[in-house]
Amino acid sequence: MLRIYRVALDVVRRLQPYVLQIRRRQPSLADQLDRACDTTVLGIAEGSRSLGKIRGQHYSRGAASMDEANGCIDLALAKGHIGSFDGDLREAMKQIIGTLTKCVGR
Repeated sequence: MLRIYRVALDVVRRLQPYVLQIRRRQPSLADQLDRACDTTVLGIAEGSRSLGKIRGQHYSRGAASMDEANGCIDLALAKGHIGSFDGDLREAMKQIIGTLTKCVGR
């Protein structure tokens, strides 16, 4: 299992207060954020046991889903659903994307 798996789980935990806050204003956006995070973690888990091209597909999907989660946060900020967002959490999200993107190229 990639070490980034634990980082992804930590990101999911740290995002939960934001998910709850967004859900009060726009439930569909909160659900999308939640699903994107689920897909990221599950993509890492599936990819770690896969071989060859399929491994890269799982990691690529995980990276794309974390990009989607970032987009959900950006939308929530733009719409005023949340007032601010933790910069360290954003960096952890970017770390996941970067690590998975590098793994796709292997």
